[in-house]
Amino acid sequence: MGSAFMGLNIAYSGLVASNAALNTTANNIANIETVGYSRQIVNQTASEAMRAFASHGCIGAGVDTLGAERVRDIYYDEKYWNNNSKLGEFDKKQYYCSIIDQYLMDERGTNEIKGFTTIFNEFHSAMDSLSNHTDEVDYALEFIGKAGNLCEYFNILYNNFQKMQTDINDEIRIKVDEINNVSQQIALLNKQINMVEANGTVVANDLRDKRDLLVDQLSAVVDVQCEEKIVKDDSGEDTNLKEYVVSIAGGQTLVFGNDYRTLECVQREPWQKVNQNDVDGLYDVVWKDTGSDVGLNARNVRGELKGLYEMRDGNNDEAFHGTISSIDRLNGTVKIKTKDSYLNDMSKCTLPVTNGQITLSGEKYYYDSFSFETDEDGNTYYTFQLSQDKSKNPQMPRSAAVGNSAKVGEQINYQGIPYYLEQMNEWVRDYAYNFNKIYGVENATDYNGNTHEGDIFFTGNNVAGGGQYNLKGASLHDKYYDTSTGTGYFMLTAGNFNVEKSIQNDASTLATHTGEVEGVAKYDIIDNLKDLSTNKDKMTFRGNNAAGFLICLMGDSALNAQSANSFQDIYASIEESVANSRFSVSGVDNDEEAANMIKFQNAYNLASKMISVLNDCYDRLITQTGV
Repeated sequence: MGSAFMGLNIAYSGLVASNAALNTTANNIANIETVGYSRQIVNQTASEAMRAFASHGCIGAGVDTLGAERVRDIYYDEKYWNNNSKLGEFDKKQYYCSIIDQYLMDERGTNEIKGFTTIFNEFHSAMDSLSNHTDEVDYALEFIGKAGNLCEYFNILYNNFQKMQTDINDEIRIKVDEINNVSQQIALLNKQINMVEANGTVVANDLRDKRDLLVDQLSAVVDVQCEEKIVKDDSGEDTNLKEYVVSIAGGQTLVFGNDYRTLECVQREPWQKVNQNDVDGLYDVVWKDTGSDVGLNARNVRGELKGLYEMRDGNNDEAFHGTISSIDRLNGTVKIKTKDSYLNDMSKCTLPVTNGQITLSGEKYYYDSFSFETDEDGNTYYTFQLSQDKSKNPQMPRSAAVGNSAKVGEQINYQGIPYYLEQMNEWVRDYAYNFNKIYGVENATDYNGNTHEGDIFFTGNNVAGGGQYNLKGASLHDKYYDTSTGTGYFMLTAGNFNVEKSIQNDASTLATHTGEVEGVAKYDIIDNLKDLSTNKDKMTFRGNNAAGFLICLMGDSALNAQSANSFQDIYASIEESVANSRFSVSGVDNDEEAANMIKFQNAYNLASKMISVLNDCYDRLITQTGV
């Protein structure tokens, strides 16, 4: 049978429960603007009833207050994290695609921005003026100046793209540092949460909110998956401890309970380049504990880090790759057979001239130089001279590797900075080669009657060796350099493109014609050079004439920007929808908390009233019915 004071205990338990609910409501209202805060509720359950062996059965014993817990739905959390990674990726792509658009801009009118089309048209107009003024050197000076402007345009554009690559590379390091910082904080919170919850009666709500907020932050940088496991003791029984596991980049463990792994940015040495146009010091992102690559090129990797990686290294899936044809261990050479059409044309090649890194049968090696040849059957072969430096190549590849794969860099199916640099190089090489071929035609003659047969107009500045490259007689497609001079059109890039120095110094040495008609120079060379700009039989660039260069690049840029903008808008809209759904579950609502406040206040008042009534009853019983 229950105690005579049982009713007072029951009313007291109700008072405690209502007070706890009111305090929790106050906490919710106080944190209504706190980022990452999850609404809390007080869990209550009926106390274990007392068995009364009488006709009225069990007697209720009040309410037990189990504690406050967060209102959270893991389904919406995972949806948010997955979408946030995709949004982060396209946020970065959208930003850098807009910069590329600005670099390629060509505007007329009040706010004129001279781009390729304007500068090329001015160059072409100067050429046209020169052809109409047969013996005036001033027009030759203007023509040479406009040619210099065209070269300068490519030089500046090339340097701008490389500067952007450097900026992206620095941002990758910042994002890696952010991942490391977040992983450390999550591991520390895991430890604190287990310390608080070790007795099994308390839930560390605020600490869990902080951890989830960190995962939200992490999900924007890289794709993330989370799992919480119950820790078992030695006998296999469940304990009150939990193991929180965070995985990133396609399922690789970052945090495991109280332990965490860190990422590291390893800077490539100058002899570890994988692309001719890359700036020095690009970072490879690896796991610090194993040294293994994180694999940002994997298809299932998302986030800002993925977007930055594709913008920095994206080559439109056109990296060097082939099959090992032969290995000469004695001389340290490896011959690679390639099939793709873009590898059969040296004007499209992006291999580092020297000091490059090549992967043979899955192992990395370093080469000092390479050569290019096409046999009678049309097969294309590259022969790499591997470095004899033991610190770079401790051993030569085994002969058994013949028939296995070879590659330089990764094939990244996105049009990033390396792609745009390759497109510029290709146009510069093709245009310079075809221009020079017309310029140095047989019997080419200048104002003074001097012959310039075989001479060149466009060349490149040799930044490393000084002076300019000697491209006289060099071929564009057969080999990348002349072994006798060590130069060739492959050495020509948009960054070093320039007019031959002797022509800059003396405009009268400009070759303009192949003969004279009654003492007046006929500008047949200039006429043929004019035709080069529009005649597809003389030069084509991606199906367009030479003047259509900007159309092609602007088309690429516009499509990439449009794609980035579209996906950014889509994922931003999805994020808003998911965030609203998540907030509807976990967020604090003014009206709802106001209703709860009144509800729990009434419950508190009723419990207080019950205690007051019972107090009167007990007072009457004790003080007025005693003998």
